[in-house]
Amino acid sequence: MLFVTISPKEAKQYAYICTRLKSTVNKMSEARKTLEAVANTSFDKPFAKCMYMLTSESLQCENEMRAQIDSMICNDNEKQQDAGKEKRMPVTKFSSIEGVCRYFEDAYLKSYRKLLKDKKFNTSLRNLMQNHLRQFNASLMQMRLFNDVKTMAN
Repeated sequence: MLFVTISPKEAKQYAYICTRLKSTVNKMSEARKTLEAVANTSFDKPFAKCMYMLTSESLQCENEMRAQIDSMICNDNEKQQDAGKEKRMPVTKFSSIEGVCRYFEDAYLKSYRKLLKDKKFNTSLRNLMQNHLRQFNASLMQMRLFNDVKTMAN
């Protein structure tokens, strides 16, 4: 059996990273559920399909981040406490696709950029976050292109 000893400073940094990652993933999850709710209530089928593609990408990145958190064996007391609570999502209405894009930028892109500015994350986590950020930027571009094509068709 192998025992690893870490200093209190390293333990503090490790806990900090876990907390930041969990916070970001929870924010992403709530944003994804909001976007799914918008897609579910949309009568515009091409728009809803585009939104589902966006939320599918989000779920994939969310799962990858949760896998990182699980591999770090972060303290799961929060997960156990939240297991019995079911949150109801507020109904969010967007007046345009540009409103959805702004919401997406706030919920995803800004969160990831803040994480990437943090020097406490190791190289592998930073690479994962940079890949996710590229995916999110591509998804945002697709939403904007969808809006441009839709505007030109009308």
